[in-house]
Amino acid sequence: MSILNYAKQSSWPNGFGFQQSPIDLRQATTTADTDMTILTPWMTDQEIDDQVTIRLAGQGTTRINETTWTFVQAHFHVPAEHIVAEKTVAELHFVHQSAIGALCVVAVLVPVGQANPIMADVLDHFQPHVTQPIKFDLTRLLPKQGTVYHYLGSLTTPPLTEGVTWYVIEQTEITMSSNQVARYQQFFEPNNRHVQAINRRPIFRGVFKQLKRSAGDDPLHG
Repeated sequence: MSILNYAKQSSWPNGFGFQQSPIDLRQATTTADTDMTILTPWMTDQEIDDQVTIRLAGQGTTRINETTWTFVQAHFHVPAEHIVAEKTVAELHFVHQSAIGALCVVAVLVPVGQANPIMADVLDHFQPHVTQPIKFDLTRLLPKQGTVYHYLGSLTTPPLTEGVTWYVIEQTEITMSSNQVARYQQFFEPNNRHVQAINRRPIFRGVFKQLKRSAGDDPLHG
């Protein structure tokens, strides 16, 4: 498998249209709040070196507003891909899929701050060129609140498939230390895709809240 070359991303194939990601979110003009409930925790079972980032495969169930999604995997982008008003150094992508195969990415924008214990565990256990069994509860990387940007876009790596529902969370609760960022950069080159044209897409900006699961929640229905 060839390594994805971020230095030559202008040559990546894109035959899907005009709804590509990432984008500059500072142009959001419409307000819409987002509620998210973790119905079953995002638990990993594998830590994978996919040559451009650390990928954590696993399972879990999430309800966003009235839609239920299945967590599939998480990975990291350093520098961050989406642009917001405040400076962020990393972007965490939690990839979900619906029962009919639609894709949703919950992205958490991470500023520099206190060292994150989950990120410390991820980095401590990481082994280059190795896929290994691992168990992390990644729901601890989801903030309780923040500002959320919601729009329709694409995957940010080939095949750049469109029709992806994005929820990008700007927040201050989840941080990484400068040392943690530097440790990640020892393993990987920058892996952020260039910002793409908005092309008149609506971008919704509102309040993000992580809700507690109630006793009556059923992760298989809803």
